[in-house]
Amino acid sequence: MAAQNSISISILRRTLLLLAVVFLQLSFSYAQESKDIAVYFENESVAVEKGSTFTNFLVIENKGSAEITIQNITPQEKYPGLLYYSKDEFSLGAGASKKIPVKLIANLDFMKLKSNEIKFNVSYTSSPASKTESASFLVKREENNNIAIYTASYENFINPAAPESSIVLWVENQGYNKKTVKIDLQSIPDGLEMLPRQQTLTLAGLEKQSVEIRILVRKQNTLFPEFNITASATDVFNNEIVGSNTLHLVILSNNRQVARGYESTTGSNFAELAYNANSSGFNFAQLRGNSTFRVNENLTSRFNLGADYYLEDGRYNIYDTWLELEGRNTALRLGNINSSDYDYPVFGRGAKVSRQFGEKNQFEILALENNFNLFGTYFQQAEGSKLIGAKYGFGNGKSFIGKVSYLYDHDPRFNVDTQVANATSSIIINEKHTISAEVGFSHEKGLANLDENAGVLLAANYDGKIGKWHFQSLNSFSTKSYAGIKRGSFFSNQRIGYQFSATQRAFIQYQNSEVIPEFLSFQNAPAEAGAADLRYYFNSTEALSSGYQFSANKWNFFFAPKVERQKTANFYNSQELFSYRFETNIGTTLGVHGLNLMAEYSYSKENNKEEWFNSLRTTLSYRYKSFSLNGTAQWNANNVFDLNSYYDVDRNFANYNLFASYNFQTPNNSLTGSLSAGASYSELYKNLNSNISGNIEYKISPSWSSTGYFNISGYKTTAAYADSSGYYQFRVGIKKYFAAATALGNHKVSFQLFEDKNSNGQLETGEKVLANEIVKLDSFVAMTDKNGKVVFQNVPEGVYTLKVSESAGARLMMDPVITVNSNINRKVGMVKNIRVSGKLIEIKQAYDVLETDVTGIVVYARGEDGKIYTAVVNQNNEFEFFLKDGRYTIYIENDKYSYTQPGQTVQVTKEGYSEVLVFEYKKKNTTIKVKKF
Repeated sequence: MAAQNSISISILRRTLLLLAVVFLQLSFSYAQESKDIAVYFENESVAVEKGSTFTNFLVIENKGSAEITIQNITPQEKYPGLLYYSKDEFSLGAGASKKIPVKLIANLDFMKLKSNEIKFNVSYTSSPASKTESASFLVKREENNNIAIYTASYENFINPAAPESSIVLWVENQGYNKKTVKIDLQSIPDGLEMLPRQQTLTLAGLEKQSVEIRILVRKQNTLFPEFNITASATDVFNNEIVGSNTLHLVILSNNRQVARGYESTTGSNFAELAYNANSSGFNFAQLRGNSTFRVNENLTSRFNLGADYYLEDGRYNIYDTWLELEGRNTALRLGNINSSDYDYPVFGRGAKVSRQFGEKNQFEILALENNFNLFGTYFQQAEGSKLIGAKYGFGNGKSFIGKVSYLYDHDPRFNVDTQVANATSSIIINEKHTISAEVGFSHEKGLANLDENAGVLLAANYDGKIGKWHFQSLNSFSTKSYAGIKRGSFFSNQRIGYQFSATQRAFIQYQNSEVIPEFLSFQNAPAEAGAADLRYYFNSTEALSSGYQFSANKWNFFFAPKVERQKTANFYNSQELFSYRFETNIGTTLGVHGLNLMAEYSYSKENNKEEWFNSLRTTLSYRYKSFSLNGTAQWNANNVFDLNSYYDVDRNFANYNLFASYNFQTPNNSLTGSLSAGASYSELYKNLNSNISGNIEYKISPSWSSTGYFNISGYKTTAAYADSSGYYQFRVGIKKYFAAATALGNHKVSFQLFEDKNSNGQLETGEKVLANEIVKLDSFVAMTDKNGKVVFQNVPEGVYTLKVSESAGARLMMDPVITVNSNINRKVGMVKNIRVSGKLIEIKQAYDVLETDVTGIVVYARGEDGKIYTAVVNQNNEFEFFLKDGRYTIYIENDKYSYTQPGQTVQVTKEGYSEVLVFEYKKKNTTIKVKKF
């Protein structure tokens, strides 16, 4: 019995101890939750677009019974794009609240923020100590994961007589997060030696880098002047294809127009006059410009100009020059035109008309001559192809989009007529699944030999996520004689990915691609049955790979084994490479430093030989702020094209490439520019190349700047017939910027706020303007400057409601509903209203512990003119009015409770109303019965 009693006492002690701990914990939690103030943002999340300004209001409520002092409001970190927040100290009475505007602009640095959370700290004093509370909201930024790959001009010219040519490839990260991508290049048809053929780049958010591609043309392919380079970008951390493009090259010949590889006119609203000097001696003055201006309320015009004047010869050349007129639904463009919306190269001089139907449907028709120059005397004007095309785009822009196009090309140079029709569509389901399809038909006819070809293109793609699984299937097939860009190609990419966590993912992928086109006979000679086709070529790649990527602390790791077979063939030879590969990628970001190492080891054999060989390719990338350094080394062939060489180099060769770039700007952005330098050495092709280039712009004033550019290149061959050459180009210029025009259909709305003391709506002597007042025009928010002015740019047409200083109770002396159908410049008189506040207090019976909730009850204020104003009781049982001076009856009409005095009369004067109205109430039909013992 004693033992049992001992056990009971032990259990009782432990129970009491547990209850004491729980009680203390609950008391501590309650003490933590009983805060003096509530701090939160009016909107928990805000969706933003780049370049837009937005405002969120920080709400501070005094929950205590004593006045508190807000000492300061500070951001958690130095957010880029933070335009305004209150830095003044102020007091907040018991039960009072205040809204503080926080205004930001979604500039480039803001969009590149790593975190989506914007957080502010509020420090205040509440007797006897100082305390700090915080509040935050989330920013929703739409992320574009694409990598854009392009050249400055649509068509790139290569001189086969030169020992080597080069083109500049731009790789642009269109997202806001840093990416490391692998760029792969392939010549179609095979016939170009390209260095580097593969390169790894690390791009910061919205950054673009230039990659110089050295190109050497094989002699046996000079009969086929057009080449395409397929460029693809693969994210090295998940092996997803994030970008691709087809780059067009033309090998110059004596029957094709010769044109200098000019720089495409880029930018907007500027004019630049420059002088160019280069080692060839063909020095010239250059005029480039772009301007947008409003013709009238319904018509906007855009003009672009590119022109060269050769000083010694007195000749000129006009290119990349066009005029565009855009109405509300119709646009007309005259001059140089190019388009990537057709499954066919479209560029030249002519006209294009487009018209929009509804919000997302558009029809376009164009007619042009395939000639890059608009007009000039420096180059002989050769007759080019005549193209006529039409396109219709449709869909809702979100879940469904589609396009149908047709193009007819009469080419007098090749004496061939071509027709290509193409249709694409894409459906997005639940924002997680994208299904797209493409179909194309073509017909070619030789006008001399009368031979004909018909072709078909079919494509079907799927990209979707189901839970943690990610599925991607890309498939396209075109017949050998299909005349579109994908002539004779087959592509299949099947990928399954799985995300274990936010830092771990894996995938398996199968890829099979093939290109084997077929062309009409040369029309300058009779077709001969069984004659050899010197333009024949064949390329194929088949690979099976898997990968695993994970992150630890600030390091990212990626490992991927692969089995791959590559084949290439042309009229002269053929090669095959079978490889077992293992790729690894390791990257990290340490503050402002970024480091990335990529290495791929291959165990391969060529042309089904028994002998196997090893190869390695590695790239090291380093970034410090705006400086980047990339180095690549390759030992032995790791690509089937490396098996081709003029010099019969054995497999023990090495290629090296080093590239550095630096972007700079002064703190006030008066001086901006970039420098880049690179060198490459190839034992395979026995040459050494070097290049250094840079551009600079110095702001003389807000609208004027001086510009400069230089490019110095060197080439040296280490072959038996050792040779070397160099090239330089310098440019200096002056640049003028113009103010951007208001977008078509939008308007400029301006207000000036002032205190209208005599209520006549006119700004008169002695009436002060109202600075730092918050003005809302529906969703547009701004703050008046020291002159009381505020301007809303690019306001779409419509009906808007003007609101000013709601928290201060300011009253507009005008109709707040504004119709915007033209530019508006208006003075707005304001009268400061008087705050009248009150609260509801419950009268309880003895022993009544049942709580009531009067939140949401409406309180009315009726003026002498019969006009009724309303206020709503908040969660603190309080309400407030902002009224002009006069006599009012404040009353409550509510059947839920009984009020001792449901109506009260007050006199409001300009001096203010300091009393707090009290409405006492009690529950209806409630009786408390007390039993006595």
